[in-house]
Amino acid sequence: MHGGIVVAALIWPAMTLADSWSPPAPTVYESSNKTWRFTVTPRAIKSPLAYFQDKVSGHADAGKPLLDPQRHAWAVMQHLEHGEWRIAWTGPLVNEVSPVSALVSPSGVAVTFDNWHSVGYGDDAVVIYDGHGKRVRAMSLKDFLPPEYIRALPHSVSSIWWAGEHRISADGNRLILRIVVPSSDTMDTAGRDKPKYVELAFNLATGRELAPVDVNAWATAQATAKQVDQQQREQKAKQEAAFRAPLLAPRSDAEVDWHQYLRDAFFRLDPDRQDTFPGTEVLPRPDSKNYSLMLRYLKEALHDDLHRTGVLMIASPSQDNLVRVLTTILHGVPDGWFKDARIYIAVDDAHTTAVAKLLAHTDAQYVQLNPDQPIPQRKARLDLQQASESQ
Repeated sequence: MHGGIVVAALIWPAMTLADSWSPPAPTVYESSNKTWRFTVTPRAIKSPLAYFQDKVSGHADAGKPLLDPQRHAWAVMQHLEHGEWRIAWTGPLVNEVSPVSALVSPSGVAVTFDNWHSVGYGDDAVVIYDGHGKRVRAMSLKDFLPPEYIRALPHSVSSIWWAGEHRISADGNRLILRIVVPSSDTMDTAGRDKPKYVELAFNLATGRELAPVDVNAWATAQATAKQVDQQQREQKAKQEAAFRAPLLAPRSDAEVDWHQYLRDAFFRLDPDRQDTFPGTEVLPRPDSKNYSLMLRYLKEALHDDLHRTGVLMIASPSQDNLVRVLTTILHGVPDGWFKDARIYIAVDDAHTTAVAKLLAHTDAQYVQLNPDQPIPQRKARLDLQQASESQ
């Protein structure tokens, strides 16, 4: 966790994954028989960041350049006739900026999927257009997936990652949606990259849902989704309870637990918690496999320029060893090195005087995190949590 920045939830840690989006680009989709060509031109945006900021602020036409008249993605459908491409129809799509992907049937039916920057959200997760560009049906996930199934799917900051490679049936009459089967593994990056799938079929001409491609597989997927949804609900309940409760130091030696303890303590205690984010360093016990690496990271954190301002937080399952190591490291730190920094160190009352003396010449603002003393949650964060639950 050294050297990385972890975005902290304002309330409690969210069970979401990070993601990123490149600017949308014009894309051409062809039918399997190569006689239909569907070109999608995205609505212009100033930048992905500008789009995201406008969305957060609730602005209409998020990220759109001021003088650009286009307000939606634009499509052109062409048909190959006697060796020449002729326009069958052209017009706006329902997508605000751009669909993420599309399919074209051998008869010129177009299907678009999702929205750029927000996969899985909106009433246009799946949209079917007939050969004249008329909308046959627009669907949200809730139109064909149960609520618990949607909740159980892997979520990122912007999206619900619900889909695999959709297809059109060999006879050109059915749309086959390839849907992720939720599992506990899909809550991490590896699980999202290698999910299992189940398929649902729809009539392309009417948009009507047909029977699942494999009825047994669909029943199994739904049962699995219910289990995953229940697991996630229980996990969230534990997170909410821990958020409300006084913060206790970890009883384990696990570095990830100590990093989380330090970050949570920061958001409960630090006066600049809304404007900055701490660096955290955890020194494991000397017999740990990665002790030498973590020791090097701690030395670097206390000697480089990165933490000369801001907040640095340090902890170890072995306070005796931590003080011994700090004695050596801080001896080589120049006077006044941390005059603009705040340094939290997790030590009990028996060790805090020694740590304060070690830091004295650096002019750091030293803050003791006493592992024996629970840290209460701030009222403002509890109020924010309560407001979120009531929405």
